[in-house]
Amino acid sequence: MEQDQTQIPSTGDQAVDAALTVLDGLDGRPVREHVAVFDAVHGALADRLAETRD
Repeated sequence: MEQDQTQIPSTGDQAVDAALTVLDGLDGRPVREHVAVFDAVHGALADRLAETRD
């Protein structure tokens, strides 16, 4: 089966783009690791959101 190679579009925010880039490699990781990856991305995005409120 052919995989979709769609790239995540740039958000214009380097911290957000870096966090989302981590999701690109998710297909190659075991499913048991997905929760940790999602948790890390969520944490990075929450941190960035908190920075914008200062």
